[in-house]
Amino acid sequence: MPITNMIKQIIRPLGLRKVLYFLLLMCGVLIFYLMRYQLTSSSKHQARLSAKQQETIAKSSQLEGVWTWKCHNEKCERHARTKQDGPSVSLTTCNMLCGSMQLWPSPTGPVTLGSRALIFTVDQIHLETVLVGAIKELLDNAFINFVDNVAKTSRNKNGDSKYSDINKFRVFINVIDSDTTKLYIGTNESYSLTISTIETDLVVSIRAGTFFGARHALETLSQLIWWDELTHGGVLKVLKLASISDSPAFPYRGIMVDTARNFIPIESIKRVLTGMAANKLNAFHWHITDSQSFPFMSTRVPKMSRFGAYGRDMVYHPEDIKDIVEYARVRGIRVVIEIDTPAHAGNGWNWGPTEGLGELAVCVNEQPWSAYCGEPPCGQLNPINPNTYNVLEKLYTDILELSEETEIFHLGGDEVNLECWSREVKWNDSKLNYTDLHDLWGVFTLKALERLKKANGNKLPKYVIMWSSNLSKKPYTTKYLNKNNIVIQAWGPFQWGQTLELLQEGYRLIISHVDAWYLDCGFGRWRETGEAACDPYRTWQSIYMHRPWDSISFNKGKILGGEACLWSEQVDADSLDSRLWPRAAAFAERIWSDPIVNPFSGFAIDESVYTRLSTQRDRLMERGLIAEALWPQWCTQNPGMCL
Repeated sequence: MPITNMIKQIIRPLGLRKVLYFLLLMCGVLIFYLMRYQLTSSSKHQARLSAKQQETIAKSSQLEGVWTWKCHNEKCERHARTKQDGPSVSLTTCNMLCGSMQLWPSPTGPVTLGSRALIFTVDQIHLETVLVGAIKELLDNAFINFVDNVAKTSRNKNGDSKYSDINKFRVFINVIDSDTTKLYIGTNESYSLTISTIETDLVVSIRAGTFFGARHALETLSQLIWWDELTHGGVLKVLKLASISDSPAFPYRGIMVDTARNFIPIESIKRVLTGMAANKLNAFHWHITDSQSFPFMSTRVPKMSRFGAYGRDMVYHPEDIKDIVEYARVRGIRVVIEIDTPAHAGNGWNWGPTEGLGELAVCVNEQPWSAYCGEPPCGQLNPINPNTYNVLEKLYTDILELSEETEIFHLGGDEVNLECWSREVKWNDSKLNYTDLHDLWGVFTLKALERLKKANGNKLPKYVIMWSSNLSKKPYTTKYLNKNNIVIQAWGPFQWGQTLELLQEGYRLIISHVDAWYLDCGFGRWRETGEAACDPYRTWQSIYMHRPWDSISFNKGKILGGEACLWSEQVDADSLDSRLWPRAAAFAERIWSDPIVNPFSGFAIDESVYTRLSTQRDRLMERGLIAEALWPQWCTQNPGMCL
């Protein structure tokens, strides 16, 4: 049937007016559905949100009705949200944009930060550099670690938001000294960082003296990025503009962890390194053996761990140590392995007689322990047995090869119990008739140094570290400790005066004062007799406030830096994180920035330090560390009302 006849057949019974009304109604319905489809399609194309993300957005919209944070006098204040306020501003976003920087440790150079942010996604971040060779490989790995840290910043575990204000997140890195891939005391760790926009791209420009400065810059960049849970159901944000210049106050910034009293697995040690990198600490002092156990698997002397480890599954194999060394290097950290001698050496050294080598150690597990050492079990090396030094040389060779650390070596050398030697050493040679056993201690040290020199290709490491002790006092210092090679790690309280005496004598120092930077103190006695090794608990505030060099008027340049120490009598893998963090972060800012206390503040520590450390604690938690809480969360949400 022709179409015109069909139309006539429809119109006749209904009437022309009714047909026109019907057609207009159908056109309206069609237009409505087309517009709805276009809007829905466009929204899905731009945001690419999953159903789970849309649910998250709905939940966050409900939360928006309660609180918002507003910047007032460079502080974020919580307010009940009204309709006039517009979308809620999260506390994190307010803190990042409110004029008070959230960087930790605080940079030592000029800092300029913008007050606007851009949204981006992790997959938009790209590295751009002209570097090649070994440094390029190292930088690539450090950049992968940086991107991984940015990804962990996201708290939305239900999917990745695809909202973005930019096309690319471009990171340009230029390193002046491209040949330096190992960290030394004199290594340039400075950097400068700028953030700007070029057309639709966010551009980060990093310029550093060495790889290590570039790595620190990436760490700083990660701290200019945050997760905003209230925007689009959760997005990553970064400052739109920034300019930072930075360099450390001290070249040696260490953490010591004892893994001999209680065995700590490799994965837990890696968490220590993760936290150190987040705080720009650069020396991991690994106290790997003690009188309790010898978990270090020596390829040259395998009997040490066979007799000294707590169990077959509590041993650090060569491949484990190499893994730790490489993991640390990518994060700008050197690994200094210590086998403490001549004291703190017992279990693991007790196999000599069965091999015809005589007693390598004496007083091992001797009772009553209080007569022979500071804590059970006792044990000291036998200073008159030549086989003791043969074993030491082999152990030193293993450590040098595995750690690839030849500039710094830690010899140990603390808390020798002369009564042990007096009672237990067999004086077969009449020439060894010491009227002062400190001289026997000194001779042992000289022999150990000679074996270290042989193990290191007939060259003594430039910095041989020894714990402060009676041997590092007059008259023994000048007799046995050459200030051109020996660095003293001063662990006694500053009030004892040995720090000042050593500086007056011209020795280089690493500061680890027990009354400020021992993180294991304050947890009570772990044995029935005797007092706890150190009390009270060292708060992060007391750690932060310790500036021993402030009262020194001479030879300050001899202080290489500092080290916070964690002995493990009451620490294992389960408590490791919380004993270190965030207190070790407070130490890190002291040793990186060495900020001066504000004399015009009503408090010893400025309020902004509390806020920044709270933010840094959140970052550590995001990276998988279990850091202690600083204060009630209410204090974070109400600045200035808890101090």
